[in-house]
Parts: sequence; C-alpha cells; structure tokens
Amino acid sequence: MFSRRLNHSPLLLGFLIGLVFGAANLVFTWLYRLEDDSPGALLRFYGPMFFLWALVAARAARRSGRVLSGVTTGAVVAFATFCVFDVLVLLRVNLFLNDLTGRADWQNMMRRFRASEFDSLRAFMNLEYLKGAPLKIGVASAVGAVMGAVGGFLGQLRSRRAAATA
Repeated sequence: MFSRRLNHSPLLLGFLIGLVFGAANLVFTWLYRLEDDSPGALLRFYGPMFFLWALVAARAARRSGRVLSGVTTGAVVAFATFCVFDVLVLLRVNLFLNDLTGRADWQNMMRRFRASEFDSLRAFMNLEYLKGAPLKIGVASAVGAVMGAVGGFLGQLRSRRAAATA
C-alpha cells in the first residue's frame, strides 16, 4: 500500500528523497567537516538525486504513455525534494557553523559577512540561505523538469514497445 501511494504521489516521494539526501548531507558534513564542495563531490552527491527524478518521471510516463506526465512528475518531485532538502541544509549550517567557516569554499561568504552590517554570523547565514532558497528551489524544479523530460521520453518509448509486443 505504501509503495502504491508513492507511485501516485510525487510530492510524497520528493519529500522522502529530500529527507534521505538532507540526512546524508548532514552525516557527510559531520564526518568530513572541512571537505570543500568540489565539482566532483557535487556531481557524486546530486547525480543520484537527478537520476531518481528521471526514474520516477519514466515510470509516470510509462503508466500514462505521455512525456508530459514525466516532465510534470519530475518537476513536482524535484520541488518537494528541494523544499525539504533546503530546510535540512539550513539545519546543517546552524549545527556546523563554526566548522564550515574554515572551509575554502566558504571564504567568499565570510568576506560578505565581514562587509555586512551584521553582528551575528549565524543571523547573517540564516538570512542568506533563506533569501537564496526560492532560487535554489526554482532551479531544482527546472532541472527536475529536464530530468522528467528525459525520463518521460524513455518511459514513453518503453510503453510503446510494450504495447507493440502485446
């Protein structure tokens, strides 16, 4: 019953994906506090997430026989994923703030803090992350739509092949 609900609820599935990847982000930060977010590290982290979005979209398109179902599903799953993921990233910033400030990829953020009128680094960081959240969620939703188009196209092809052999 739970898996059937997941198949028909991209919001719930996105919520769960966001929880898993957000928790993994917290664990990786706890284990490797000073490791920078290099392009390779980001690809290893986000690649599986994007793949999941495409896979879910392919299943939706296979069920409906329409690529648009895949695009819509990909965008909705990505939106829900990043809504939850961003909350957990904000938690990560607050839990590991002192450690993160020593990372090379945070030095630009630290310069911006020193140039700001803020007395509290924590308040500055929370505001910066909250201001950036809509753009991040929007970009993730667009990536989800693209992954949904790829997955939807593949799912529709598979649906057509199955119908042709039946």
